[in-house]
Amino acid sequence: MAYQDILYKEKIETLLNHPAVKTSVKLSHLIGVSRNTIMVWRDDDRNIRTENRDSIDFWYCKIIGLDSLNDVDIDSVALADNFLFEVNLKDVLARRLSFGSLEVEVSVDASKFKQVIDNIIPNDMNTQAVLEVVGVANATRRMMDAISEDSFDIDSRQIRDWHYNLMQGIRRDAGQYSTNIRIIPDTEVATTEPEDIEAEIEYWVSKYRGIKAVMDIAKAHAHFESIHPFGDGNGRVGRLVMTAQYLQAGLMPPEINGYNKAMYYATLEHAQISGNIKPLAVFLCEQSKKLSESHLNKASGVQLFKE
Repeated sequence: MAYQDILYKEKIETLLNHPAVKTSVKLSHLIGVSRNTIMVWRDDDRNIRTENRDSIDFWYCKIIGLDSLNDVDIDSVALADNFLFEVNLKDVLARRLSFGSLEVEVSVDASKFKQVIDNIIPNDMNTQAVLEVVGVANATRRMMDAISEDSFDIDSRQIRDWHYNLMQGIRRDAGQYSTNIRIIPDTEVATTEPEDIEAEIEYWVSKYRGIKAVMDIAKAHAHFESIHPFGDGNGRVGRLVMTAQYLQAGLMPPEINGYNKAMYYATLEHAQISGNIKPLAVFLCEQSKKLSESHLNKASGVQLFKE
């Protein structure tokens, strides 16, 4: 059963019975709530706030879910390879991937997202939210348009250009490496020192140029996110880079979104801290397969967003 289908009080019981947690005191510390709150949720999980649900999901995936992915033979996970875009489906794919990438990080309404990219600005949507939608949608579509060009290359200039496209109007330093220490919240992952970012990105580019295997793409993504070269928007840039690598390899990219973000964050952190890339690679393969089944199922039509 997928972790999204399990009741939260059942996830809590499973975590409390796991050797890595054992006590309500430790679980309350991990989630960031009081022990009494944990006791209340064990009986009634209907009023758990969104941020607490996200935290429970993350720790459930990290402590319980990773083991199941480690046991999967990555060669047995089907991939949609050597696919060709159809013009009408290319736009749908760009919209789904851009919406999902933004949904991972910020609260975004699907209907409002669609309105903005169709040049209709909702009255109750603030300027930054509009710019975030425009940035991720335009950057994704431009990247997909450029993939087929012989001169296309994922180099440091392209990475900075993607950041500029994503964060234009949102940050003054759009397209520039950060000059400050960056801290990834709630994780032990150490980011690259500001003075080393430029050299580390150049090394990253040379190390992962032209990669074709999913394990290598997963390794490259974990490495890029640990560099964390920008002041903000690193996740969106990193997922855009990863999507480009998938497309260059002739593979359907994974759809990462609000629905599966807990497992995404858990497998990504695990890869960065332990060096074990397999759970992240298996997760990406599974999401690539799901998107392929949806994207290429022309008979039943292709929907922009999940139900």
